[in-house]
Amino acid sequence: MKFLDFFKRRNVVINTTEIEKDKPTVIKLSKTILKTLSVCDIIYAELSEGDGWIMFYIIKEDQLIRYETNFFKDESTYMQAQKILFKHSGLKDFPSFGDLDKQTEKRNSKSQFNYYYGGMGNHVLENKNVFLEVEIIDKHFVYKTHNKEYYIYSSCSGVFNCVAYAMLNTE
Repeated sequence: MKFLDFFKRRNVVINTTEIEKDKPTVIKLSKTILKTLSVCDIIYAELSEGDGWIMFYIIKEDQLIRYETNFFKDESTYMQAQKILFKHSGLKDFPSFGDLDKQTEKRNSKSQFNYYYGGMGNHVLENKNVFLEVEIIDKHFVYKTHNKEYYIYSSCSGVFNCVAYAMLNTE
């Protein structure tokens, strides 16, 4: 039985155009693309030390785009993206869980991003000039701009839970 058929049989209405609308365009990040992107345009970035990937969300021409790269497939692009994120995070290195002082996650005034530890070697950067709403039920962030909503999904629910908790419990 298909996923949507399950709901249709129970008279649950699902707007499938909304489901499709929420999906970002996914683009493989390259060094060429990195040169053209402005750090100020990055809404949400996530870096995984263990899995060796980086993803970040940008809105371009009213379209949500998720750029991705992987250390094991393109080491030089990964390293360049990581260097850019470090430079604008205000951190010398992403801290491990034990190294977090009371909200290192909190704000370095000279940085472009707010930093959040996502657990298990995952790190999240949120652009300081945007406000992300936390949608607890569906486990995603909502960015509203110009009368539009964009849904931003973390790589997994564990990262979402850590970051949402930190966002909702800041002083």
